[in-house]
Amino acid sequence: MQKNLTSFARFKAPLGQAELKPTLILLGAALLLTLHRYLGSIEFATRAFPSASRFEATAFMFAAAQLLMGLVPLAIIIFIFREPLQDYGLKIGDWKFGLAATAILFPIIACLMLYPASQTGEIKAFYPFDQSAGESVALFLRLELWRGVLFYTAWEFFFRGFMLFGLRRSVGDWLAICIQTIPSCLWHIGMPTGEIISSIPGGILFGLLALRTGSILWPLLLHYLIGIGLDFFIVITS
Repeated sequence: MQKNLTSFARFKAPLGQAELKPTLILLGAALLLTLHRYLGSIEFATRAFPSASRFEATAFMFAAAQLLMGLVPLAIIIFIFREPLQDYGLKIGDWKFGLAATAILFPIIACLMLYPASQTGEIKAFYPFDQSAGESVALFLRLELWRGVLFYTAWEFFFRGFMLFGLRRSVGDWLAICIQTIPSCLWHIGMPTGEIISSIPGGILFGLLALRTGSILWPLLLHYLIGIGLDFFIVITS
C-alpha cells in the first residue's frame, strides 16, 4: 500500500510546454464535436425551434459547425497558440497538384461511389438534408451554398487544419492523419452505414491531400464536390 502511494505521489502529469498544445487540440476536439452533435444538430434545432422549416434547421446546423469547428479553433490558434494561420493549411499550397488530384479523384469517386450510393434507399431517405432542394435549381443552390460556405469550410479547417496540422509536429504525419480520422468517423454515427464506413478512407485521403499540398483548400474542394455530387445524383434520379 505504501509503495503504491509513493508511486502515485511521484507521478506527474506530463503537461509541459511540448504537451500543452496537443492536449488542448485533442480535448478541445472532444468538447467541440460533442457540443455540435448534441446542441448544434438539425434534431436539436427542430426541438428548440418547432416553427423552423427544414432548411432553417439545416442552416442552424451549418452555422453551429462554423462557430464550433471554425471560429473557436481559429481563436485558439490566434490567441492561445499565437501561431500563423498558414501553418494550419490556410494558404493556396501546391495548387497544381491539388487541382490535378481533385480533377482526377472526383470523377472516379462520383462514378464508383456517389452514383451507386445515390440509388440506395438509406441514402435517399437521409439526403439532401433539406428535401425541398429537389424542387428547383434555386433551392438546390441555396442549400449547397450554405453547406459549402458554413459547413465544409469549418469541417476541413477543424479536421485537416486544427487537428492534422496542429498535431503533426507532436506525433508525426501518419499518426496525425489517423488521429483526425477517428473523430471525423465517430461524428458520422447515426448517418447511413455506407457513409460511416467510407468516412475512414475519406479522412485518410483528405489528410494525405492536405499534407501533400500544404493546404486545406484542396481537400475542402474535393469534399465539397463529393457532397454536392451525391445530392445532385439523388435529385436528378428521384
